[in-house]
Amino acid sequence: MDGKEFAEFGSRLRIEHEGQTLDVTFIKRDGEELVFKLTSGYNVRFSLKTVKILEELEKSGSFRNKSIDIATLGTGSRRISLLSTGGTIASKVDYATGAVKPTEDLSFILDSIKDIQDRMTLSAKIIDSILSENMQPENWIRNARLVSKALDHEDAVVLLHGTDTMSYTASALSFMFEKQKGPIILTGSQRSSDRPSSDAFENIEASIRFSLEDIGEVGICMHSSISDGRSTLIRGVRARKMHTTRRDAFRAIESGNIGTISDRKVSLSNDIKRPDEENAFSDKLDTAAGIYYFNPLSSAEDLEAFSRGKKAIVIMATGLGHVSERLLPKIRELTDEGKHFVITSQCLYGRVDLEVYASGRKLLAAGATPLENMLPETALAKSMYVLAHYPDEFGRWMTTNLRGEIAERSLIGGEF
Repeated sequence: MDGKEFAEFGSRLRIEHEGQTLDVTFIKRDGEELVFKLTSGYNVRFSLKTVKILEELEKSGSFRNKSIDIATLGTGSRRISLLSTGGTIASKVDYATGAVKPTEDLSFILDSIKDIQDRMTLSAKIIDSILSENMQPENWIRNARLVSKALDHEDAVVLLHGTDTMSYTASALSFMFEKQKGPIILTGSQRSSDRPSSDAFENIEASIRFSLEDIGEVGICMHSSISDGRSTLIRGVRARKMHTTRRDAFRAIESGNIGTISDRKVSLSNDIKRPDEENAFSDKLDTAAGIYYFNPLSSAEDLEAFSRGKKAIVIMATGLGHVSERLLPKIRELTDEGKHFVITSQCLYGRVDLEVYASGRKLLAAGATPLENMLPETALAKSMYVLAHYPDEFGRWMTTNLRGEIAERSLIGGEF
């Protein structure tokens, strides 16, 4: 069989291979082998001699995103706004390239919430169509404005978002919403909705179930195990993605598990914040901040270059909050010039404590401010908020627990 018998690169075909019928997408001919993409998303190579085309299902280039209007989905009294920013959860496999790309087709939402449509009325809108690594503070602000507008008229907001930078967005939203009269829940997926093993459907369903509850804070909802059936809601300022591919990639670091769903039953923590009577929202953020990851090659010159143009620098230090003594004079110098250095730990679990070792005390003397067990990405978002609102009292407000970003207790032993 000649490769020319295939219509075009990217065509969908029904083939027979060693007695098995498969629906595939043709990728390329590589010598005496043919490369196909299976409906699961995986590529396979078959010998040219073992493949027989049974039918051409769809020609290359005929795929188009098909948006649907689901603004009036459901008949219940609870009003939920679902806003999509893109990310894997709102993406599908582009079979022409094999890559996952954002889509404007949100029809898969329908399959997630059929059994609770009588409890809520859902409106859906695409507000962005980007992967989360492309998120910038201007996206946070724009999206936050749209979330605020929705929450003024609806009872809850679910935000579809890519997982890679979801904790940054959740932290930024947490600080921008000083008060909120309903839940703002971010969710994503590790696998796109058109993959058989996708976690998108259950994550959306769980997020909407949480949205039916009396919650007054920003949270991230994802799988709590690699299997289906269990989900968790994590406080936005205590959540971190801890694995590249697992469904249960997100963890509440030391504290912050504020809700669970098991077999579609919701349980909320006593620690959860209840709704406010009104919304109080500010979209002011000062982007003159950054995260500096200390390492054995760090030098005073390197730190100075990184600090240029910034007002606040979050240092991810080692252990209890240590950096090399060779950086201390530069930190002192830049602090005297008006820059702020705040200290978090690369360890993530445990507290920064600059009083234990002499090196920590020298860092304190150089003007740095320890942030206890605040997560680095949370510290970055908070520094942008504090710079914009309390520039003259930066240290005071950075060490004040505003949204539960500082966990009251640290884990001692056990799993972390």
